[in-house]
Amino acid sequence: MTLRLRLTIFFSAFMALILSGVAVSVYVLTDQSLATAVEERARQALTDLSRGSLVTGLQQLPGDAYYQIILLGAVDADIGVGTDIRSGVNYVVPGRANPTNVRLAEVVPEVTVQELLSTGAAAGYATLPRGERLRVLGELTIVEFPVQEARVTAAVLVGLPASSTEAALAQLAQDLGLTVVLAFLAFALGVWLLSRQVLSPLQRVTQAASRVSSRDLSQRVPVPSSQDEMHELAVALNHMLDRLQESFETQRRFTADASHELRTPVTAIVGHANYVLRRTRPNPEQIDSLNVIRHEADRMGKLVNDLLELARADAGFSIEKEPMNLLEVVEAVRAEYGPVADGATITIDCATPLVEVEGDSTRLKQVVLNLVQNAVNAGASHVTLHLATEGRTVRLEVLDDGPGIPSEAIPHLFDRFFRVDGARSSRGNGSGLGLAIVRWIVQQHGGTVAVTSKSAEGSVFVVSLPALNPKSTEVGRSPRTAAPETVAARR
Repeated sequence: MTLRLRLTIFFSAFMALILSGVAVSVYVLTDQSLATAVEERARQALTDLSRGSLVTGLQQLPGDAYYQIILLGAVDADIGVGTDIRSGVNYVVPGRANPTNVRLAEVVPEVTVQELLSTGAAAGYATLPRGERLRVLGELTIVEFPVQEARVTAAVLVGLPASSTEAALAQLAQDLGLTVVLAFLAFALGVWLLSRQVLSPLQRVTQAASRVSSRDLSQRVPVPSSQDEMHELAVALNHMLDRLQESFETQRRFTADASHELRTPVTAIVGHANYVLRRTRPNPEQIDSLNVIRHEADRMGKLVNDLLELARADAGFSIEKEPMNLLEVVEAVRAEYGPVADGATITIDCATPLVEVEGDSTRLKQVVLNLVQNAVNAGASHVTLHLATEGRTVRLEVLDDGPGIPSEAIPHLFDRFFRVDGARSSRGNGSGLGLAIVRWIVQQHGGTVAVTSKSAEGSVFVVSLPALNPKSTEVGRSPRTAAPETVAARR
């Protein structure tokens, strides 16, 4: 997941959380405010009815309010819990009728009625037959009839519709939800676009840094004009690249110069050792010493040549490629190295006389020779070179029956100067540069090299190279193509 996407998700989720909290707070506060408003309207209407003149109180009721006045009996009558207010006398004030003539006492829950009778006041909700909800307030009061000179205890019920409040809350919830979603999408889009602008300097720095390699350390990352952290990062990276380039150049010059300077004395040592062996009559002890000197000089000469090879690779040296038959290279390695392979048998397994790739025959010969020499030096008595074309890839396998390679050494096998401890290196005089050169040559050909090995079962080195399109070599195929019976004889 990219940093830009993570920033967008993180900040959008954070903003969604804040917006959701705000929306919930607005909904809760609005619900409380509307409920309080309805409660105050109902309580004011109840106060107007129970404390003032009934006619005046009814005239001040809201137009959508419901009311009912029930005469329960004389003031000194026993009115308490258990009284059925529905059996009381419904008192209708002239000039003010209930909407749809609803009797609140018939729809109010029983628990609200009993609370009214026990405490003298009650509040609750009631649902009308058609589904409308009412906020109902009730209070016991005394109604006076001056003409009759009577005072009567009455239950005054006032109800205000709560459905409009609920509908308003439902619409508010829908609007808030839609607002949160749209705000989230707009914020996410804004963060996505803004992060692109903010991270574009970092992306340019990353692209420039990816072009830096050991072969080209001259690349530098662009320095933003803004005086911020990105500017400091780019400057620090460029300073680091300056130091790396200076270090690589120093190392490269030292390797190349030292290799060139060492070739002359090494050649002189080998020449003088051979001269003494041929033109003088040394005793057996001197012969042994001269052979050791010649052997070590040859080993040093190979090391010098390998160092020069790697110095060319570090300097960006590229190889010249042309269409060629890889089978001929494999045959040449067997013909040259087979007689001096310390008794090891080298066989070739190839089902076709022509395995074409585009490459440098000398370099590919070096690859095959290094792999065969490694197998023989490790103690293999039989080495098989299997060559085949698989689709658009040429696959060269070097199989040996040696002691195998420890599993912990395989990841470092192609590193420079790495040598395997144990049986795999006991017979070798290598410097640990051969496989590093093999990997470089194979990479120059656009291929890969890998190895699999099991202890006491041998190793398999696999070189994969791009196969040459047969159409590009139709003209030149005949001169390089060996006869099928020749291939069979070789195997």
